[in-house]
Amino acid sequence: MFIFKEEMAMNVSNVNNFTGYMNTYEAYKIPKDSEILKDAPPSVETEDGCVLVLTEKASKQLVKDREKYGSMLMSEAQLAASKTQVEGAKKYGEDMAKILEVFRLMCKGHNVPQSDEKKLMEYDDEMYQAAKNAQMMAQLREKQKKKNEESQWDEEEEAEFREKMNKLNQEADEAARNIGTGSAAFAQAQVSNVVPIETSSADIEAIDSVTSLGSGLAGANFDLSI
Repeated sequence: MFIFKEEMAMNVSNVNNFTGYMNTYEAYKIPKDSEILKDAPPSVETEDGCVLVLTEKASKQLVKDREKYGSMLMSEAQLAASKTQVEGAKKYGEDMAKILEVFRLMCKGHNVPQSDEKKLMEYDDEMYQAAKNAQMMAQLREKQKKKNEESQWDEEEEAEFREKMNKLNQEADEAARNIGTGSAAFAQAQVSNVVPIETSSADIEAIDSVTSLGSGLAGANFDLSI
């Protein structure tokens, strides 16, 4: 079981990375031997031997905050993934334009770098063969080879693109991992914002069930389906 330390309550500075998503959560201090806790899940304990059970209102707020924070993490992961897709689509469009230019130049009888021919062949072998045949026919008609063309692909730009995509993929992978690790860290940080309140006998008698909220927290009279 967790041992709740009074100095951790309201310690917002420890969880300031969660600013805007975190609230304080009021909890009843209930004696460990209370009947209501007989079948309850393990929960945070105070140093004076009581168990903290979040009020119904606090329980709902806690779950709502987790969902809000989780949605933010999901949005960040989707944004990171979309950046790689946008860059990939942009590069694909540029490469397609270059492929078509290589095809056009070859059909006119121009010589292009072997690397460009290879890219055309890898894209579409039939298209490459058609361009190669057209190139030979054009060169035979003119009885001379056309000027040698420079490559449509700049190696330095290609290297920069690969480096950029590697970085974007790493960021996307990290953002995806953060959905799980970040949500777990947020849930654990919420424990620090549990605030014990005075509990009257009437309060305790009003509790008819205790629900596990994860991270060693329990809530009173809380229906997770609501």
